[in-house]
Order: sequence, then C-alpha cells, then structure tokens
Amino acid sequence: MNNEIVNYTKYLFSAALKKSGNLEDAEELTQEVLLAALAFQGRGGEIGNMRSWLASTLNHKWCDLLRQKYKLPAISIDVVPEEAVEMEEDANGLTAEQVRREVAYLAGIYREVIVRHYLQGQKVQDIAEELKVPKGTVLSRLSYGREQMRKGLEMIEEYERQSYVPEHLELTCNGRSGLHGEPWSLVAEDLMKQNILIAAYEKPLTVTEIAKALGIPTAYIEKAVEGLIQSELMVQNINKVYSNFMMVTPEQLQKALDEEIRVGEAWYVEIWHCMELLFDRLRSLEWFAGLGGHEKMCLEYYAMLEVFSGGIYRAARRIVDAQEVFPDRPDGGAWIARGNRYPMDFDFDNYRCGKYCYGGARRVYWENFLDSKSIALHVYDTQPDLNEYQHGPVELGDDDLCRLLYIIWRGISFEAVGFNLMCLEDIPHLAKYGILRYEKDIPKVAVPVLTKSQYEELAKVDKTYIMKLEDIMERPLREAFPRLKINIPKHLEGHVAEFRQYPCFSIPMVVIKKAISQGEFLKGVQEPTPPMVLVVEEGDTVSLATGK
Repeated sequence: MNNEIVNYTKYLFSAALKKSGNLEDAEELTQEVLLAALAFQGRGGEIGNMRSWLASTLNHKWCDLLRQKYKLPAISIDVVPEEAVEMEEDANGLTAEQVRREVAYLAGIYREVIVRHYLQGQKVQDIAEELKVPKGTVLSRLSYGREQMRKGLEMIEEYERQSYVPEHLELTCNGRSGLHGEPWSLVAEDLMKQNILIAAYEKPLTVTEIAKALGIPTAYIEKAVEGLIQSELMVQNINKVYSNFMMVTPEQLQKALDEEIRVGEAWYVEIWHCMELLFDRLRSLEWFAGLGGHEKMCLEYYAMLEVFSGGIYRAARRIVDAQEVFPDRPDGGAWIARGNRYPMDFDFDNYRCGKYCYGGARRVYWENFLDSKSIALHVYDTQPDLNEYQHGPVELGDDDLCRLLYIIWRGISFEAVGFNLMCLEDIPHLAKYGILRYEKDIPKVAVPVLTKSQYEELAKVDKTYIMKLEDIMERPLREAFPRLKINIPKHLEGHVAEFRQYPCFSIPMVVIKKAISQGEFLKGVQEPTPPMVLVVEEGDTVSLATGK
C-alpha cells in the first residue's frame, strides 16, 4: 500500500470518528477513503495535496453513508404494517421509500402522531392520553402532517436535486476564538451542519424546509439545528431559524479582489513609504539590536501587519459604520463568525483570493504559567504558508503552541510539567516553518521573545503608524467602496457591522507581494518568516535575557 496514503490513516480515523461518533462507522469510512485513494492512483490519477484530497473524499463518503441511513426515518419503520404504505403507493404511484421519507421529513410533533396513528394503528384518543394533549390537538397535528407530506411528495424531484449538491462552509472569526478553536471547530468536520447554515442564510426557514432542501430527515436536522442555536451560529425566530453571520462566495471575493489589487498598485508608493518609516523607528528601539536576524524580520513583519490591519480598519471606520460588539460566547470566546462558501470540488490551488489572504491578529494569554507571571502569543498567518504550522503530525492550536514555546525557551523538561507529549512530534514541523530552530540538535525558539514592557513600547510605535496609514488609506477606500460592497440578506441588516460588507483586507498582501518582488522587503530571504511574537512577563525566578 502507498506509504504516503498509509501515513494519513491516523488522521482519517480521527476525523471519521468525530463525524460518525462510533467505531464501526469510523473504521468503514477510513477503509473506504484509503481504498478510493489507492484506486484513484491505480488509474493513473495524481494527488497534489494528499491531506486535502483525503478530507474531501471523506466528506463525500460520509454524505453517502448518511444518505444510506436516512432512507429510513428516525422512528421504528421495521414494525410498520406494509398495507398502510401500499395504499399510498396505489393512490400516488410512489414507492414505499418515498412515502416513508416524507414521514421522516416532518417536524417532531407531527411525525410522532402520524407514525402512531397511521403506521402503528393507535387511536386518536389513546395518542392524546399518552402525549397528555387534547384530542383536538392530535387531530390538528394529523391534518397538518398529512398536508405537509402531500406537498413534499409533489415537490420530491426538486428536493432530491438540491440534496445532491452540497457545499463546503469554512468559518473564520473576528474577535477572540473559543477555548477549542470556536467557531471554526463547531462545524469543521460536519458537512451536514455546514449545509444547514448555508440553507438558512438567504432567508429564515423552518427545520422541515431545511430538511427538504438537504434531503435529510427532519429528525436529524432538528438535533443539529438545536446544537447550532446553542453554539450561537443560528437564531430562532418563532418557528423559523437563520444563520446569524455573513457568508461570502468565491465569486464575490474575486470581484472585490480586482478592485483591491487596483488600490494596492495605485497607492503602493505612499503605503510602502509609511512602512519604511515604521521599520526605521523599530530599528531605533534600544532592545531591537539584541534580536537575531530572523527574529528582527519576524518582528518587522508582525509590526507591519499590525499597522496594516489597524490603519485600514480605522480608515474604513471614517467611511461607513464600524460599530460592533463581540459577545461573550458559551465556549469562552468573544467572536463574530464569518463564513466562506465553496463548492465541494472547488479548485483551491488556482484560487486567486487565496494568494492574497492573511489571518490574524490572534492572541492567546496564560497567567501564572509555570514560573512566569504571564505569557502571551501574538500571531498573524501569511502567504505562502497560511496556517500550515498548525497542521503537523499533531494538530496544534495557538494555546498549546504558546505554552510549548515558553517551555522550550525556558529549557524546562516537558515530562516535569505534564505537558502533552504528543505535541513534541510537531517540533521538526515548527522548525520547518521558522517558529523553532535547532542549535546542536536542541530545539530553540526562533521567533522574537519580548518582555511585557518591550511589547508595550512596540505597540506605541505601531499606533503612531496606524494613524499615519489611516490618513493615507481614507481617500482610496472612499473611492473604491461602492465597487467593493457585498450585499447581505435583509434579516441580517443591523446585525452585521456595515464595514464588514466591504472586503479590503487583501490590500496588505497586494502591497507586501509587490515589495518582495521589487526587493524592498525580505530581500534574499528563502526561509519562512512567521509574523509571531511571544511576550513573557517575568516571574521572580525568570530572566528574559537568558530565559532561565
């Protein structure tokens, strides 16, 4: 068996188990995906990005498994008298499977009485007594349920077509992500939840309408919707629900990118001059000279992205309303989600917008970690290695990375502090992406490590140049905004900050790419230069000069 494929077995099984929730299905899914990869290569196919290919195939196989299961409704169909179903077949020319499926699409309160009365033969009075509701309520639910089934059977072909065209939804956020990577992690491996959110974006829908659109029984959709409401990705309004955050498509972002490139090119000289002044000011700081060459480049890159992000945001705020509140979330974060929609077969390798995006700023903070008063990791992700450092042998979140860097910097034994030893497998991977380095085969921190006072001094410098860039960017953004606007559904107006409808955060990478191509930034640098800073507030026993 191909060794590269086999190396992903552990990753596949973990993802399959998270989707299915049971070992049997997870093993079956893993085996099917591995066999599909081998068969594809055996036919002469080439897999460029193995991880991406396997993840996409896993999603398809999971959908196939769901469809097989969802042919039967959530209630016990095995004891249904076939005569009752045959009467429906004779009257409508439909299959038993289609009728059973329409029962499964009903909302819970209607599905229950339909099954009890028509399929299990219970009398209306007995149903009312067992459910502790008036007899008239049961009759009303039976009538409504029959009507919904009739409508569904009339539109069955339309719904079947929709159910076989799923999309992929990638969640990002502004603000502070949750303790486990929320909101991204809430739907990252769940194609059904992703498509529930997509279905209920353009307008509020009932749970039954969502089930019809996806071709999945209501019983399963109800549980998923309940979870999405609890995690605050959806809102319920009487009997309908909707996704309460903005979503964008590749087509919308590609159109905006053309305008962003125009702005970055036209205003390059003024913008880059501001960045050169920033670099000069950084280099004049007393402690800057004590950093290594790689650390200096990482710090300059980080400071530049801070100025870009802050300057563009403040300029946009002069033009449109930018007021927004980052609510405290059940997961411990304070975030506002944003969704990116993609077809399942989307060609990411040739996606232009993907070449100009960056992530951040993100920040994780630990108080009294080991012998420190506090440690904080400040991170931006940039091209061409966007987020790649997180996807080593073990998935590594910023919280674990922050602690890992501190332990390595202090030279503390991992066994002595009870740190997750599996994360040590990522050390060579982190060195590959410029976050760590080796010194006589011993891993060392490669990104800058600053004291709290040094970081505060850096922040003051950044603020000065944020305001300078704000003045520069106001005019070009004011001219470009009418061409950048992305419309949102009516029911989200007032809930999404207006300035979020104007994509303008590809402009920094337009400028940075041009500066690199002209030899004005990272000249001659081949290795990754992560815009990342570790900030340590010293405890009584820690000296930042030595890390000990």
